[in-house]
This record gives sequence, C-alpha cells and structure tokens, in this order.
Amino acid sequence: MTLPNNCLLNDTRFIIKNKKNIILDLNGSTLTSNSFDSAIFIDSDDINNVSSNIIVKNGNIIGYGTSIYVHRTITENELITLRNDPEGYYPQIQNTAPHHITFENISFKNNKGTSIYVWLGSNHVTINNCIIDGSRGVGLYLDTASFNNVVTNSTFKNCGYLNPDGSEKVGRGKREAIAIDGSYNNTIMNNTIINNARGGIHLYSNCGEKVTTDTTYVPRIFDAEYNSITNNYIFENNESGAIEIGKRVDWNLEDWDCAKPIYQQLLSFKFY
Repeated sequence: MTLPNNCLLNDTRFIIKNKKNIILDLNGSTLTSNSFDSAIFIDSDDINNVSSNIIVKNGNIIGYGTSIYVHRTITENELITLRNDPEGYYPQIQNTAPHHITFENISFKNNKGTSIYVWLGSNHVTINNCIIDGSRGVGLYLDTASFNNVVTNSTFKNCGYLNPDGSEKVGRGKREAIAIDGSYNNTIMNNTIINNARGGIHLYSNCGEKVTTDTTYVPRIFDAEYNSITNNYIFENNESGAIEIGKRVDWNLEDWDCAKPIYQQLLSFKFY
C-alpha cells in the first residue's frame, strides 16, 4: 500500500496483525497524535500465521506514545507456561513472534514513550536510515528474548530527558538512546548518537523487576550478549558515556522486587 504523497494524518494508526509480505510506503506522509497510542503496531497472536516480511518506509511520526511497536501477544495460558518453564517454552515464543520487519527512512519527533519498541521474542527487525529526535523515553528498546536485529545508518538525539507528561526526568530516571535489555546477536553499526540524557547504548540483562507485583511479568532469562557495536559516532553530551555494559549492576535494587539471585548484599542494599 502506498499513500498519496505527503499526507497529513492526525490520530491515525496502522495495525498489521498476522500478516505476511506487506509493504507500507508512507510516501512522505506525516502522522501526528497527542495520544499514547502507537502509530505503527505490528502484532502476532496466531502461531500459524505470524507477521513477517513487512516493510514500513518513507514517513514522519510526531508524538504518539510508543511510536512503533513490534509485538507478540502472549495469552494467559502461554504466560503460565512460560513462567513455569521459561527455558522450555521461550523457543516457541521466539519461533512465533514477528520477524523480518524493516523500518526505513522514517523520522520520529517528540513521542511520549519509546520511538521503536521490539518486544518479546521478535527478531530480524531492521532499522535503517531513520532519525529519532526527542523521544521522551528510550529511542530504541530491544527487549528480552529478541535477537538478530540490525540498526544502521540512523541518528538518535535528544532522547530520555522528559517524562511522558512532559516534566523533566531526574537522576536515574533519565534514559539512553538505545537499550539492549536481554536481547542478543544484534548489530548496531554506522549510527550517530548525540546529546541523549543518560548515554548512548546500554546493555543489561534486567534483574527481573516486579516479579511478584506485575501480573504481566515474563521471565527474563536472557543476557545482552553477542552484540556487535561498530563504527558508530557517539559523542556530545551523552551523560554516563557512550556505551555502558552491565547497566544497573552497581545500583542498589532492594526495592525493585527482583527475581534473579543477589550477587552482593550490604546491610539492606541488594545488587543483582
């Protein structure tokens, strides 16, 4: 589907669910919203018809919540199975999550959350020649069990400074340009990453926060490993530095309700 040239679309969403072989050419269009919805939502909830081989290109997205969300729906029964046997059931989740998804030549401006979120088990997602500017959260989030994703020739700037309501983040609430959270075998290459609130690229495995309080909690058994980060320009006011390996291992997480074993404890302080 190709839109007419340079459309101006307000509160418009594109939802691609359980579909294969889709090309959506925004053709210079600008999508604008003050809502917390996603502009592009790619989802799968049918294990026999997984969303794959999808290209979205050539547009501008201003506002929204999480502007682009690559999502794998988890049923209640799947969540129970995953919690009971994460090592045994995660391959099934990964094999039926959206895969081979490409976002190309898209600019993002001032979204309220994360510009691009790659959720549970999604893989072979490519972000190429995109500009992410002013994301209030992380610019790009590669979440647990996602793998083999590629980020190239893109710019991440001015991310992580504001809360969703527009107020200023403080301290550890500030966020980075790219979060690699229990995601592996990714390639981050030839990107420009400048002036982000908490730094450039953070790699971490997540302590399994809110294990007893979050009803949607999924086990976090994967590490941020085998990631290739090459030939990126990461400079200019990236607080906390260019690349941080093992984010949060030096934080006291006693109040985070973590699932993973403690590696060090000092009085009530807990380090995971």
